[in-house]
Amino acid sequence: MSKVLKTLNDALKRRSWSRDRDSSKPLVSNMISQLNELMDGDSITQTCHCLNSTDHCGTDPETQAQDSEDEGQRVLSILSNVLLGDLRSQELKQAAEQVKQWAKVNGITPEGKEGSYSQNWLREYLNIVEMSVDKHFPALPPEGSRDSQLQTGEYLKLALSLVWSEVIGLVPVLENSRLLSYLIDSYNRRLFAVLDLFVDRSSSVKEVSILLVWVKQTYFSHGFTGSPNIQDHVLRVSDPMLLTDWFEKSKQRFLTLLQKHISTVLQNILLYSEAHLDCRNEEDLIKVYLDVIQCLDAALQGSKIISETLMTAVKSLCYNELHTFVERYVSDEKKQLEAQKSNETYSFHLFRILDTCKHLRSYCFNIVDSNNDTNSPIVMMLGNMETHVSSIVRQWFAGLAEDHLKKYFKEKDVHIYKLMDMIKNVLAPLPLREQGERTKQHIVNAAYQSVTSAYLQCLMQRKCKQLERRWGDVNKRMMRDAELFHSTFTQLSISDDEQKNFLLKMSEILKYNDINYLKVSSAELYRDFPEESEEHLPALLKWKRGLSKRQMKEIMDMSQEACQNGEHITPCHLKYWSCCLCCT
Repeated sequence: MSKVLKTLNDALKRRSWSRDRDSSKPLVSNMISQLNELMDGDSITQTCHCLNSTDHCGTDPETQAQDSEDEGQRVLSILSNVLLGDLRSQELKQAAEQVKQWAKVNGITPEGKEGSYSQNWLREYLNIVEMSVDKHFPALPPEGSRDSQLQTGEYLKLALSLVWSEVIGLVPVLENSRLLSYLIDSYNRRLFAVLDLFVDRSSSVKEVSILLVWVKQTYFSHGFTGSPNIQDHVLRVSDPMLLTDWFEKSKQRFLTLLQKHISTVLQNILLYSEAHLDCRNEEDLIKVYLDVIQCLDAALQGSKIISETLMTAVKSLCYNELHTFVERYVSDEKKQLEAQKSNETYSFHLFRILDTCKHLRSYCFNIVDSNNDTNSPIVMMLGNMETHVSSIVRQWFAGLAEDHLKKYFKEKDVHIYKLMDMIKNVLAPLPLREQGERTKQHIVNAAYQSVTSAYLQCLMQRKCKQLERRWGDVNKRMMRDAELFHSTFTQLSISDDEQKNFLLKMSEILKYNDINYLKVSSAELYRDFPEESEEHLPALLKWKRGLSKRQMKEIMDMSQEACQNGEHITPCHLKYWSCCLCCT
């Protein structure tokens, strides 16, 4: 418009300069021609744009600033209606167009780079956003309700649906103006404020797990609404510390509640174990270790669903809690064994301790540091307890066997059969199931070793002449008894022929008097049964009679030397050794 006025003014001046012209017709014609040139083409568009622009062409800076501020307030009013009101589709379209036009000027720098809105205007806009979030965000469920876990899950589902629908509905108005990011950020911050409150409210591991799983699935997967693009834009936080701080707080809360839960469960298991010493049914025999493993496994599997890193922390926690449990369990069981007298449930108690230690020691390798598994205090404590209980088993059966075997060698044969019947009555009721088969086999083998050892001791307490007068061939009686023992113990559990072969080889010592053959037989005994031979062979050589001290020393020296050198005895070796021994 200023160009139009300037043109008119110039035309008037030229009229004064052309005094020799009498008519005004050429002047009017010239003005009209120049106006047509100005109004032709894009000139009208540029002029109208100047008239409607927020720059207000031709106005002074103060007026222009005031007009810009008024226009900003008008846009804030539009945004307030959009964010706080319930506008129809057509009204949203109109609002979107007005905000878009205004944002083109106020949100872009003169150089064409993306700029920022004025701080005062942006502050007012953010206040409107907060009021919108306050208005539309669902109210929190009541604290401490009975169905708090269900309510939390339903609330989060509702909140997520609302955030998505609100943001997506406002995309046409706010997206191109870059104002949408402020709304998204505000909703996500509110969401994490609520999640933070839920963490503080949580009183169980399951409640925190629900929150952790929900955040993981919501912010770290593309499953929501089937559209990864929508989730990527709507469900995000501008400040990464908001997410990391919440996860760290939730992790610590999770571990604190989990430690308390595991400690309580394991304490109750100990109390149950102390109250059910005289247990016979299989459920009570396996309950201690089964409950412990189920408790720790549930914690590990639950944390694995959330995070592998969290599971590593839970592994350490489970190990520490198991360590505390095993310390108390071993201490309590040792006290109980010292106070308990052998009765009809004694074997069940010993079985339960051994079975529990074996299973817990095996499970411990799942949670112990792989670089230090063999030196783990838990593994060592449980292993020592197994050794302690095995020693008790051997002592117990040795005492039972000794009472009957003394009478057997002194009085009547019937006492050895009474011993076998008693052993069957004690060991047969022990469960022979897949999980406890190794434990029962361990106890049966320990009993077998004790009976074999007691047999030899009681044998040598009687004079060889007395037994020869009673039985004739003591060697054959020993062979028969070895078969009886083996038959009895193999009926109770899967057993190898070790103890049977030991007794048979010991009977061969009584069968032969040839010094060279005794040397070879003794060497084979030391090779196959070093501990048992060291305990019983010297006494048996002395008991059989007919050997001098020098001969017994030669037999023992050669047997021990052959055992130390690891020489394998075969029939060929026997002939070779016999020749060598004859030459010496």
